[in-house]
Amino acid sequence: MKSSPAKYYILSAVFFIVAIALGLTADWEPLFDNVAPFAFFALLISAGSFLRIDIGGNNIMALNDAIGFAALLTYGPAFAASIFLVGMVIQIVFTGDAVFRRLVLTSVGVIDFFVASLVYYDLFGALPGLAGGARDIVAAFSAGLIVWMVDRVCSYATLSFAGVRKMRGLFKQLKPYLFSVPPLYIWGMVGSYIFANSGYLMTSVFVLLLLVVFVFMRNQKKYLDTVRDMVFSMAKMIDARDSYTAKHSHEVAVNTLKIAEKLGFLEEDAQAIYEAALLHDIGKVGIRDSILLKESSLDEGEWHIMRQHPVIGAELVASLRFLPGYDKGIRHHHERWDGKGYPDNIAGEEIPLWARIIAICDAWDAMRTDRPYRKALPVEVALDQIKKGCGTQFDPNIVPIALEVFQAQADRSAVGSPEAVLSRNIIRHQA
Repeated sequence: MKSSPAKYYILSAVFFIVAIALGLTADWEPLFDNVAPFAFFALLISAGSFLRIDIGGNNIMALNDAIGFAALLTYGPAFAASIFLVGMVIQIVFTGDAVFRRLVLTSVGVIDFFVASLVYYDLFGALPGLAGGARDIVAAFSAGLIVWMVDRVCSYATLSFAGVRKMRGLFKQLKPYLFSVPPLYIWGMVGSYIFANSGYLMTSVFVLLLLVVFVFMRNQKKYLDTVRDMVFSMAKMIDARDSYTAKHSHEVAVNTLKIAEKLGFLEEDAQAIYEAALLHDIGKVGIRDSILLKESSLDEGEWHIMRQHPVIGAELVASLRFLPGYDKGIRHHHERWDGKGYPDNIAGEEIPLWARIIAICDAWDAMRTDRPYRKALPVEVALDQIKKGCGTQFDPNIVPIALEVFQAQADRSAVGSPEAVLSRNIIRHQA
């Protein structure tokens, strides 16, 4: 992903200037008049900074967001921005995060608090600690929703110019937050109300309960990650059963990813189809070795059993809720554009796009790999077979892009081949 350093630093400077300007014009009296509450919230947000959960799409949910929002609703933007800054500094010191980028995101956070204050205090005329009842609850929720959007747009613009994210992937990447951010702001609202009405002790109890919830969520995420790793390890073991296809799934996945990127897939979708391609043959776990590893041609009965592996794989993956949609790519990767494939004999665009991409990459790697019953086909022959399959076996819209990817792969392999190395050495010696 290309970065735009000039735009990145210009945008960063704008955020710095806006944050400093807001700070200079802010009312700091609530901070100076409430030193003890400031120390209390600073302690909470410092601890909350280390309670982060990966919620998908390379996005993080942190408890300090709820604590900062509670501080805003209780004492205003200057107070909240100050404790947020304290939390960020402590996080940088203890985690070694990139200082400049973290400071840029901190300035975005400061802007967020002042935008939220504008909505909560100025637009709705709400009272500290949600003292105004139902009206203040609506005001707080509105402020949280608006500041969430402002934060995402500003953060993504910064990360896009830094070459970390693609700006066009903003709305796709918002999906994980739809289920995690609302609870954060609700927790912040509850925390503000409890602190304003019940003081330090009950607020501490409430935060301890949130810590328990966060630890549970993080442990659940680790458990799901462990199961996920086991699934992908199983896919590697299946490839390893046959020395001829030891790297097959990896090669198919790499080419699938490249085609997806050329088709304009968003980063998260490209990663998902890459993982689906890694698992495309996982159903072979249900095929006995006497068929899977047979060196001669399969008879009709054996072919019938072998053709069940996409169905077996799809059923295995469909039960795993953290791999949504992967089953369709796995089930249909042996379908053909003309409807003569298996297991469901569907045709054309009835075949899921993921499956159409995986299918052509699977065929390419099969042709370019030695098998017990034949040697790998030469590059030119394999490319010609892909061309012949355009509109019959393969999606005609994908074939040109696939040929470009396969040719580039073949060229890279040729450069590193023993013959090419020997040729370069001879030329270098003669020179």
